[in-house]
Amino acid sequence: MEEIKLGSPIHEKKKGGKHRYLIYLFLIIIVTTLAIFLSLKDNFAETALALRTSDWKILLLIIGMVISSYFIDGLIIFVFARLYTRRYKYHQGLATSMVGAFFSAVTPSASGGQIMQVYTMRKQGVEPSNGASIMVMAFILYQIVLVILGAVAVSIKWPLLSSMANFNIELGSLSIKEIPVIVFTILGFVINLSVILLLVLMSYSHKFHNLIMHYGIGLLSRLKIVKNPDHLRESLRIQVENFKIELRRLQSNIPVTILIMFLFTLSIVSKYSIPWLAGIALNAYNDTVTGALSFTGFWDGVFLSSYHQMITGLIPLPGSAGVSEYFFLIIFNGFYDTYANTIAAQIIWRTATFHLVILFAGLVTAFYRSSPKEHLERADRQTFIDLQLQTYEERKRSADTLYETARLSRKEVQNKLRSLSKMLTSGKKSDEIEEALGEEVMLRTEKQKPTKNKASPTKKKPTSKKKKPLTKKKSDEPWDSIEIK
Repeated sequence: MEEIKLGSPIHEKKKGGKHRYLIYLFLIIIVTTLAIFLSLKDNFAETALALRTSDWKILLLIIGMVISSYFIDGLIIFVFARLYTRRYKYHQGLATSMVGAFFSAVTPSASGGQIMQVYTMRKQGVEPSNGASIMVMAFILYQIVLVILGAVAVSIKWPLLSSMANFNIELGSLSIKEIPVIVFTILGFVINLSVILLLVLMSYSHKFHNLIMHYGIGLLSRLKIVKNPDHLRESLRIQVENFKIELRRLQSNIPVTILIMFLFTLSIVSKYSIPWLAGIALNAYNDTVTGALSFTGFWDGVFLSSYHQMITGLIPLPGSAGVSEYFFLIIFNGFYDTYANTIAAQIIWRTATFHLVILFAGLVTAFYRSSPKEHLERADRQTFIDLQLQTYEERKRSADTLYETARLSRKEVQNKLRSLSKMLTSGKKSDEIEEALGEEVMLRTEKQKPTKNKASPTKKKPTSKKKKPLTKKKSDEPWDSIEIK
């Protein structure tokens, strides 16, 4: 089994890394508690009543939807891993997805999930180079699905987005009023789009690649926005090269690529539908609100959740703690019939999609034997970039081999199709020839077939006027009895 070189010179070991997660967890608890307190301080009785009278069957359905989304995530990892080894089991993919969910929730910008999943898969028998490939391919397809869904949400539901009320931010003496939600939403969408667009352009446009590497990063360095431009260039170069490798690998297996994109769509929509289901549980819909117990109301809830993701993705906090709760109340304001139901829906949604997930995923991480307990200090984005650099050559060779094999396979298929087409064409011609020969035989048979009161069509002797009976020669037999091969 290939080893992951933790002591690489690129990434120095961080001291006290294991204590970071305790700090992150305390930060999540404190900020979340503060956000809930601010939400409930003026509406505690009404919100508590709404939660007590909610439909428990729908609440179970909400939990089931969240669980199903992580089962789908496990299936995605399973499908990818089976491309490299036949010994990988579905329950291993499910456990890996839960480990990733935990570390993504407790690290800023979900930066620790991918590398911890690679460590987990290594213990499950998947080479680190293959694990890195799986994570990069999953990231590419997830980002593409996210961008497509975001584009649909912005374009189709533009009136819904533009009708959202502005919000205010008050932090002590600092007060910012009438901030449009649409600005943050569009900014989040542009960032999601730019992640894929930047990688594609830098991968296939040499001029654009040089523009970003030399002039773009140089300008950011002169403006003191980037402190270490050389490190940023190296990091970006690694990510661009890995994007090219894994995109080529995805192009080599189109059916798997389509399947994974479909599964990602199901997983995302399952999570995004929770606010709509929460409204059903609270009986919070009527004719005067945006939300409704209908197909249109369902997609309105999904698209509002997409806007929410675009905004909260801008804030690099562990689990978007506090920010996620705050912007839920802003974005879904008007989706439910009362503000108390909006708060209750926020509590149901956040509990199902974050608090219960982090609790259960934390238990899996703590007790699953293949979880990376000894490498907790390595759960960051830089370690994953270092791993991609370490395994670059091996993954490039395998991707090139797979691409060439797939290309040759396609050529073989095309050649076989051409051969089959020729055979079918020649077969058609043979049928036409046989049909023509059959018609000719029939005509000749009709002409030479003996009739009553007539002798067989043989030559008569000129000296004899009498018709003598002639014996049939073999060549004079009817054409019907002749076998045509």
